[in-house]
Amino acid sequence: MSFRDDAAYLKSIRIFIGISVFLFVLTAVMGYFAAKLDPELASQWTKQLEMLRWIMDQPPFFIMMIIFLKNLMACAISVLLGVGIGLVPLMVVTSNGFLLGIVAYGAIQKEGVLYLMAGILPHGIIELPIVLLSIALGFRLGYLLIMAAAKEEADLAGETRIAVHFLVWWITPLLFLAAAIETYITPIAISVVA
Repeated sequence: MSFRDDAAYLKSIRIFIGISVFLFVLTAVMGYFAAKLDPELASQWTKQLEMLRWIMDQPPFFIMMIIFLKNLMACAISVLLGVGIGLVPLMVVTSNGFLLGIVAYGAIQKEGVLYLMAGILPHGIIELPIVLLSIALGFRLGYLLIMAAAKEEADLAGETRIAVHFLVWWITPLLFLAAAIETYITPIAISVVA
């Protein structure tokens, strides 16, 4: 597939991209207000992040590879298990959105909006769209499985090949770039505003 073909395909699945963005924003807002209204709930969710603190004790290259592989696994699962009626991508988008909302509330309360932006924007401008694209691809495959089960015309095998193409040629390298930025540039941005 050429760059033009890829762009045309993205345009053709814009409804699924829109659904992914909508669900992410909705659950992020819900997470933010849930943290504001119920600090105990927020602390339970942030305990998940505390379990990942050991990563920060590793050398930078290993930190980058751990971040990259964790994100790649989440994206690959979202894409490839979208065939399961889209339930896995739904769980990924809602849990990540909710957790980001909780983290955003905590960061704003402790350090302010600039700190939050410095911690998210450098790598997030690449990582977030790629994750949402993965979820959209998973939703598309789930939708096609439902259509095929309803005896509607659906090229599930062809769409799966396209999804794998995006996973290999777009999602993987861009997630690697985002992990490098998160490891080497985001801490600098945070130190500037801290």
